[in-house]
Amino acid sequence: MAKSEYIIEMCKQQYEEMYDFYLSLGYSEKQTKKLCSSCFGAEIVVTEAGTVYRADWSFYRKRRPHPIRDPGGLFGGIFSKANSASGNRKGAVYSREVMTEDAFAPMAMMGAQPMPVGMPAPLPMAKMPEFNTAETNDVNETEEYGPLDKPQMIFSANVNSASWSYIRDRVSQSRSIDKSFVRIEEIINSYPFDLKKPKNDDLFRISIGHGKCPWNEGSELMMVGLKAKKSSKKVRQNLAFLVDVSGSMENDWVLTQMSLAAIMSKLKKGDHISVIAYSDRTVTVAEKKKCGEPDDCVETILSIDGIGGCTNGSEGLSNAYKYLADNFDEDGNNRVFIFTDGDFNFGITGEGGLSEFIRKKKETGIYLSIVGFGRDNFKDNKMEALARNGNGNYTFVTNPEDIRDNLWEKLASSLVTVAKDVKISVELNPYYVKKYRLIGYDARVLTQQEFNDTEKAVDGIGSEHNVVALIEFKKGTAEKTYSTRYVKAESEGNKDEFAFIEIHYKTPDDVNSVMTYTVGINDLNSAKNNNMPVISLLAAFGLVIKDSQYKGTADKELLRRLLAEVEKDESINTRKPYGHFDIIRKYLD
Repeated sequence: MAKSEYIIEMCKQQYEEMYDFYLSLGYSEKQTKKLCSSCFGAEIVVTEAGTVYRADWSFYRKRRPHPIRDPGGLFGGIFSKANSASGNRKGAVYSREVMTEDAFAPMAMMGAQPMPVGMPAPLPMAKMPEFNTAETNDVNETEEYGPLDKPQMIFSANVNSASWSYIRDRVSQSRSIDKSFVRIEEIINSYPFDLKKPKNDDLFRISIGHGKCPWNEGSELMMVGLKAKKSSKKVRQNLAFLVDVSGSMENDWVLTQMSLAAIMSKLKKGDHISVIAYSDRTVTVAEKKKCGEPDDCVETILSIDGIGGCTNGSEGLSNAYKYLADNFDEDGNNRVFIFTDGDFNFGITGEGGLSEFIRKKKETGIYLSIVGFGRDNFKDNKMEALARNGNGNYTFVTNPEDIRDNLWEKLASSLVTVAKDVKISVELNPYYVKKYRLIGYDARVLTQQEFNDTEKAVDGIGSEHNVVALIEFKKGTAEKTYSTRYVKAESEGNKDEFAFIEIHYKTPDDVNSVMTYTVGINDLNSAKNNNMPVISLLAAFGLVIKDSQYKGTADKELLRRLLAEVEKDESINTRKPYGHFDIIRKYLD
């Protein structure tokens, strides 16, 4: 087989980590060697010198240097024709290559003349500025209310983990954190809390926690935890992998290939996958491949070719949804997985247009999972909107640890949806509560009309998923702050109840359902559990890095104290997955 026109260079340590990663997924030595040999049409080359460890796992492909004419690859062209090994592509598709300081080293080998004596030394090459074109929505924080002025706090469930992955990456790289990317509910919900499982045929079970608020003296915290049942139904998977191979994704192709391999390794016989690659146009790479055969999975992954170009995400999604609609499995889970940085610069590009577009696709019964990439280029706002409006979930990948935690470990709960459009309402008894504030869920607050609107699209919950919310409140009897002419709300004075919880959702068969739960005052007082120290620490961490106006006395010193208390508690496994405590330690150090 002829060598690829393109190469991706990495150091030996990075290559070994990638190799071990594939082995840990269950691939054989032979299969692992194949996966480590090439990526999206480029050969992976291990270098002993000149290539440093890339902690950010970003690898640009480059043109293979000609041994005589172009030993360093400098004049392969800033724009070079992409490799077309798959034979599916016609015409010239071009990919942007990046010129770095290292690229100028070959000039010394190209007949450069000695500098004349007395000539001033050349100025050192200026460092390229760090560009950041990432986008997100900077949403105002939820405010503090009195229960007589605003009786219900209503919000949609959030099982996404993208914000936590972003924060973990920034702290690991000792880089600044953009507070608009900080969603405290995603920090909290990325932790594997120990919640009680539903009984019998119940779809959900609610757990309550209660404790003092560490950052506001005189305030208390109530945790509301919702755990979904484990699906007993063996659901056949019918998945379409929509892979963004545009120019903006080029440095993330290695992570994309590793993500594909992780998901495929979990699929069973009877499942089917199809692969569609897109940039400014769409190419079907593999159709309805049978799963359960690792050799076939490897060959399917290696058949994807990097082509560069613009990003017509809406056309790619349209084609993927159409493909699944044409190959719909009535008894299976029909789902589009899109692997992208969300940099849609062709077709429908705006967040509003994409939201409306995906809401219509939602009616097809096809679910959506989004795997996001790209440190300084990812469009978080677009991906979050697509997930929220399209029966979807959204995770973010910056390194193999993210893949293992958010894709591989949690794949089962992400694939099988047990409830759609999950909306939660919590009412606090004004006899006991003077003020309250929902921590996080800033972009997911709903009105009463949206809560009761069965057509309002919000997030779903997968098999065994946890959804946790934290409420800060001040005890006391509420008084109405704002008077109205025609409406006068007064406390009922029901001394047996502290809170009333109501959940609206749809079954996978689109049956509208309601679940209610009453928290008695005795239930609250006895609701101390080992979840409270951890959730208090994670919430305080979120408040600090977000620089929240509601952070009270929360600062690094408080985080150190709360972390030390968690570490002393033998009932808490401080080495649980996803590295929350390690990241907080690194942030503090």
